[in-house]
Amino acid sequence: MTARLDECLELMQRDDVDAMILGREANARTVADTSRLWLAGTRPFSPACIVVRATQAVHVLANSSDAVPAGFPLAQLYGLTWNPDRLAAELTAIPGLASARRVAVDGMSPSMRALLERVAPGAVLVDAGEILTDLWQRPDPARTPGVTAAAEVAAAGLAAMVGALAVGALPRQLRGACAAAFAAFGVTTPAFEAVATPIDPHSSIWTAPDRPFEPEERIVLRAGALRDGWEASLARTYQLTTSSVALDPPARWNGLVAACTAGATVGELRAKDAVVYGVGHGVEPWPDDFVLVPGLMCALEASDDNCVRQDVLQITETAPVIVTRVGST
Repeated sequence: MTARLDECLELMQRDDVDAMILGREANARTVADTSRLWLAGTRPFSPACIVVRATQAVHVLANSSDAVPAGFPLAQLYGLTWNPDRLAAELTAIPGLASARRVAVDGMSPSMRALLERVAPGAVLVDAGEILTDLWQRPDPARTPGVTAAAEVAAAGLAAMVGALAVGALPRQLRGACAAAFAAFGVTTPAFEAVATPIDPHSSIWTAPDRPFEPEERIVLRAGALRDGWEASLARTYQLTTSSVALDPPARWNGLVAACTAGATVGELRAKDAVVYGVGHGVEPWPDDFVLVPGLMCALEASDDNCVRQDVLQITETAPVIVTRVGST
């Protein structure tokens, strides 16, 4: 049993939750230390990780032991399938799940709700948000070095994209440069496909991979890496002239960074038009009343019509520490 799983079971006991069904990657990795297969696309909700309080066991959706730490009981893996009846049978076979009275979930689709009601017909489905929020706020000594190491890789990937950024360059060339930089660290799993796109508040971030960049365009670059189970990402904006010139962050940026102090709430930062969420095993969607405490790592992003800036910050007893840097920025 991992320390985080032990803490999760303690919180389930407190809230009288018999089982938790987790579909978010970050939550599954937090309680089960799972690894992730990267996909270039979205993931629909699925029961990726099941925690059962009565047996103090965690069960993981995986077809092989590659997804879990060494020594994880293979009997606690259940296979991937597109057949809902087979999935329901796999879940029903998990000891303690079918008889659960209160089941906490971190997300759900209508079809998945119907399936879970078949698996645990006597259960009340409740929100796992309070348990997960309390779990995120608990100290994790591995978080700071883990995220810092991932930030090193993400920054190297973005720096490689900056080196390839020029008039006439193609987005796919920059993405390739980012992937090559990651590989130099032995990292082959990005947090997301690297982004290289002209800034436009009226369009999406998608750009055709063979659309060349044009003179005077402002280009947003994003890179994110998953290293040893920890994740970090950053974003910068550059102006294309005869070379690429880094643009200053939005005017409110320094004030937002300074506001990320222990005791501040996420809602206070969002009221200043900041994007804020937790960073660690993935994106942790903190609620507005979440209070920043020392030891947390958060992603902070601000944007305007000219620039996008994102960094990962370490919350300390005093001023926050920016852990994602490209050159001197």
